[in-house]
Amino acid sequence: MNSKTSVRSVVVTGLALFAMFFGAGNLIFPVMIGVQSGVEQVPATVGFMLTGVLLPMAGMIAAATSSSGVLGIIERISHYPGLVYCWLIFLSTGMLYAIPRTGAASYSMSFQAAAGDSHLWLFVYTLVFFGIAGFLCLNPRNVLDRIGGLLTPALLVLLAVMIIAAVATMSPSEAAPDPKYASNPTLKGVFDGYGTLDAIASFVFGVVIIRALRHKGFQPGRQLFKVTALSGVIAAFFLGIIYFGLSMVGSRVGRLNPNVKDGGEGLAFAAQYLFGSTGRIVLGAIAILACLTTAIGLIEASTQFFQGLFPRVSRPVWVILHVVVSLAIANLGLKSLLDAIIPVMMFCYPITIMLVVTCLLDIFIPGHMFWAYRLSVWVAAAFGLFDGIKAACGLFEGSQVAAQLTQWIDNTIPMASLGLGWLIPSFLMLAIGLAIDIAQGRMKSQLDYDAVARERNQSLVSAGLALNEDELDEVAKTQGGQATTGVDKESSN
Repeated sequence: MNSKTSVRSVVVTGLALFAMFFGAGNLIFPVMIGVQSGVEQVPATVGFMLTGVLLPMAGMIAAATSSSGVLGIIERISHYPGLVYCWLIFLSTGMLYAIPRTGAASYSMSFQAAAGDSHLWLFVYTLVFFGIAGFLCLNPRNVLDRIGGLLTPALLVLLAVMIIAAVATMSPSEAAPDPKYASNPTLKGVFDGYGTLDAIASFVFGVVIIRALRHKGFQPGRQLFKVTALSGVIAAFFLGIIYFGLSMVGSRVGRLNPNVKDGGEGLAFAAQYLFGSTGRIVLGAIAILACLTTAIGLIEASTQFFQGLFPRVSRPVWVILHVVVSLAIANLGLKSLLDAIIPVMMFCYPITIMLVVTCLLDIFIPGHMFWAYRLSVWVAAAFGLFDGIKAACGLFEGSQVAAQLTQWIDNTIPMASLGLGWLIPSFLMLAIGLAIDIAQGRMKSQLDYDAVARERNQSLVSAGLALNEDELDEVAKTQGGQATTGVDKESSN
């Protein structure tokens, strides 16, 4: 691969990663920050970007420490607990929640105003929407090229048109900030960015990015780590620019219409104000492109994960299953199922962040870590249970038991009221685990966790439940028309 082709591959991959991260929630969160923060728009947005941009970027760098992505990383915390974690994140960010949400959210921001509450039009729209996403995922060969080379530029152009028009023709808010942004707008922005839960998506999308880059000819080890991390930096760069631009739009909306209920309504107001009746088309196109690229990335990642576990089920069947389940949930409005996913994601988020922290720390460790991984992540999981319980209690409005349980958690665990009850115990156990690893001499020896992952796969292959990496590459070649790259399968992690 020549340098020109290599640079283009990394840039296109970074643009595709940006588009996969940038879904409906990412479109409306910064707008509402701009509306509510008033004259504190800049520090509030900077705080939002510290977690909403840097955490996903750190997650991609962490995912790049394994040539197998999250499937290699989970071996560092023990195989079976790690596998349970993978099931939870791939189902919650996949066909049980995030994928159906892309269809429903894009419909509400595009066609619902014209179609009203028609169930028929919702079905027709989501059928076409998920049909397109599924069709593009049937052949994995050019998924990233289609997203990064075609869909992302169109999305960026439309976003740029709206942001530049708003900044050029509308004045920013001079109002006092909402009380929650008044005392420390930067810190409030940090918690807003934390609430996007995008660090989980970085591990999910890492599966797609790493395998795609490997098939483009990048060698596992230093080269693959470098280009995966660089793709994450490119995605973060564009996320940061767009987030700040959308926050500026929100600030200008807040000056003219401070009573908007959410970011979606704020964007609709801005589009109508700037472009008249054409604004609805512009906003609808932005929402559809943002959600479609995210849906494609999530279907592709989830398909790769489940096909690796159950290789006897062909790739087209997995894609169709994701499309059908997502279509059904988006149309049937299975609110109870969607409500159940939120506590799961709140449980998984502390685990994800500690995995990111330990993976990044491991880059600078001369040997390898064992207890540092396990103790910190296990304790994060234990305290993450309380975050999940609190999220579940929030579903029972008016329940005295739920309110009392939430109050007990907040009063008993330091920082639990901020959703950070796991923070101090997890970092304490990280320090203790690292001290144990040093005492037991692990700083002087290397351990290839990717090799451990492949050995685990071999046992699953013998049981007929999974493929090893070479066989997965052959499946991709026969089903997706991909050429083998001849890359070495051994990681130099």
